[in-house]
Amino acid sequence: RMPNHALQWMAIQWAKTRGCKEYDLWGIPDEDEATLEAEYLNRSDDLWGVYRFKRGFGGKIVRFAGAYDRVYDPILYKAYTLYLKSRGRSE
Repeated sequence: RMPNHALQWMAIQWAKTRGCKEYDLWGIPDEDEATLEAEYLNRSDDLWGVYRFKRGFGGKIVRFAGAYDRVYDPILYKAYTLYLKSRGRSE
């Protein structure tokens, strides 16, 4: 296993000992569970590696509203997004 696995597993155990009933690993690809499972071994795009990592812990898929940026300064935000793109990262 990789250090990420051990770190997340320790965090899950720590949260459980403190009475937590849920542990949110955040996002996965935005597709229905049947599609995710059908394409589990054959895809490598976007969040696919993240999905495989999280899937290894078991649990269930829960859908929430998406995460959005609240822009207070459009010019600064545009500069920020251009910077991310120049570094090969998306918004």
